[in-house]
Amino acid sequence: MINKNHLGFAVLLGLLGLLVNLAPIPLFGNQQLIIGNLFFVIVAIFLGPWYALLTSLLCATGLYIAWDSWHMFLLFPLEALWLGYARRKEFYTLYADITFWLLLGMPLFYLYANLVFQMPNSYMTFITLKQGINGILYTALAVICVTLLPSQLHIQGKLVNKKRKSFNAQLTYTFTQVLTLALLVSALIFNNNSIEQQQKDVKLNLEDSATHLGKATESFIEGHISAIDSAARWLSLSDYDADQWQSLLSKLHQSYPFFISMLIADEKGQISAASPISRLDKEAVKNKNLSISDRHYFQEAFYNQLTYISPAFLGRGFGSDPIVAISSPLYSKEDPVSPIGIIEGSLNLTKFASIDERNREYKEQAMVLTDENGLVIYASEMLDLAPLTPLKASTSGQRYRTSLNMINFRQLDSFNPEFAYAKYVLKNGWSLHVVVPFLPLVKQVEQQYLTTFSLLFVAFIITVLLIKVISNRLTQPLETIAKKFSQWGITEHQDEAMLDTMPQEIYALSSSIQKSKQELISYQLELEEKVAMRTVELEDANLKLQALAERDELTQLYNRRYVENHFGNIHDMCKRSYSALAFCIIDIDHFKKINDTYGHQIGDSALIALADLMKQFFKRDTDIISRYGGEEFLVVLPQCNALQVEQHLNQFKELVAEHQIEVPGKAPISLKVSIGAVISNAGYMNDIDHWFKMADLNLYEAKENGRNRVVCSLLSEADQLS
Repeated sequence: MINKNHLGFAVLLGLLGLLVNLAPIPLFGNQQLIIGNLFFVIVAIFLGPWYALLTSLLCATGLYIAWDSWHMFLLFPLEALWLGYARRKEFYTLYADITFWLLLGMPLFYLYANLVFQMPNSYMTFITLKQGINGILYTALAVICVTLLPSQLHIQGKLVNKKRKSFNAQLTYTFTQVLTLALLVSALIFNNNSIEQQQKDVKLNLEDSATHLGKATESFIEGHISAIDSAARWLSLSDYDADQWQSLLSKLHQSYPFFISMLIADEKGQISAASPISRLDKEAVKNKNLSISDRHYFQEAFYNQLTYISPAFLGRGFGSDPIVAISSPLYSKEDPVSPIGIIEGSLNLTKFASIDERNREYKEQAMVLTDENGLVIYASEMLDLAPLTPLKASTSGQRYRTSLNMINFRQLDSFNPEFAYAKYVLKNGWSLHVVVPFLPLVKQVEQQYLTTFSLLFVAFIITVLLIKVISNRLTQPLETIAKKFSQWGITEHQDEAMLDTMPQEIYALSSSIQKSKQELISYQLELEEKVAMRTVELEDANLKLQALAERDELTQLYNRRYVENHFGNIHDMCKRSYSALAFCIIDIDHFKKINDTYGHQIGDSALIALADLMKQFFKRDTDIISRYGGEEFLVVLPQCNALQVEQHLNQFKELVAEHQIEVPGKAPISLKVSIGAVISNAGYMNDIDHWFKMADLNLYEAKENGRNRVVCSLLSEADQLS
């Protein structure tokens, strides 16, 4: 039969779990940590499997909204039923959950993920392990919450143990709960921080490599542009005629071997010199039958009269290699305005491989160089991207929690990233991508998690065994006592709520002691009556002694003993409330002169008058006013406003100066005081001698600077160490 209270409890915790699961805690990549499932574990502990099933469905709904995946409607209800039935059989919940994930949960998830998720097989171990770790984590959190929950807040009609657990087993289980949670949380935090640092290192390496390769490529291109430009100027200003240009071009080409070919064309675009000439028809060159007038590098250099670098294209005449042409106009000495032709060099794009191999930071890295039109100029061999093809790429990993930029070159529609990358844009508009495969990073993270949790598992087993040994040592004496007293029988008056949770050994000990307790009651009552009478008498005597010991007889203020005994408590109160404490020494200026001039009776009157003024002025219940000795008084102001203490003390100094003390037969006299004070926020050391020393230094400064003044300072940790 359905219990409405139990049903409401299950639904309420299910809705809480749904809300919490809407915002899972992100880990590396697209993995997330779920905490909301702890609510169905709590329901399983209190109410059993079927109510836990309802709660788990609600918790899974929150995850479905966040993840848009159905696997949680299979896995988590199954876990809830497992834990609920284990609770009915009185198995410890944490042990049952560890068994579930090892035997059923992780194998089922691995099979489901292989069928449904589009992920690399190497990544499956990592996410499967994460599911098990996450399940054990929220279960450990749930059982600790139940353990810490006061029995008054437990739901009525909850499942109760029919079989009493031993104290040894309960103690071991409690330690295991705390140990499991502490180890898992610390491991997750350690791995998360370590992975974030690794990502930062990878990103920095990629950016450094992209910048380094980009600048090297720029330098390579600019060097060859400068070579063509200088050659054009030199040829334009030289006395060589066109018939000599062939030999000059061949010599120039030898100096710049990265040009796959070089040529000189006249104003009509006819090739008049080429290198290497062996790759062309010599007769055609001699007769000027080869034309490049349709090539954009000729048109740009000749008609626009500028040094030009072309987009990538397939060569013609010298072969069909992908090239980038660099061209510059030629002029005659007589007419430096109208061009007479061009000089051109064709960069061999495969030569970028030497820059790639020489300047890359790591072997795992690869580079892609594209021109301003997005055509591939060069790509590392591992990327398998053909030159002069449009670069087809898509950013990916939007669902991944990572600081790296992700890109795909092959599976453009996949959510799983293939590469992490950094981009560098060259001055001429070309783009360079430096990439590193994402899968090795995942494998590294997977290996780190496997290693960490393997070590934690070994540490967990060793620690549990150690806890069990310690528990045996703690409970063995109790078992001995229980056996010794068990023959006495059990009294009828027992606290039922206590009996439900009491371990076997303590239960036996309690029952045996109960019998002895009755025999001692009569003796106890008689002794209590005598003790009560003696206590009242002793308390009266103590009050009188305390008043004598803690009060100054002349001024009726507290004395030095009282301040020293209570300062520690006052300091702790300020520390707990994160408030400031002021420690002030007040000294009457020229008090000896008053005694010498008017006598000690007037001196005593002055002390009493100052004490009365202090009582009137420092009137908070928490303020401590005492006569510390002679004409020296001490004021402790806890929970004060540090910014107003000095002003407050100056007001008191002025109040004292305005007060008149009557002297028989003579004119009234007034007092002046010097005050040294120190203030510190909560946490400063509680040694009263140190406070007195620091305040006394300020008092000394006040005396040295003319008396009748207040010197106040703020103490810091540096003062504490000095």
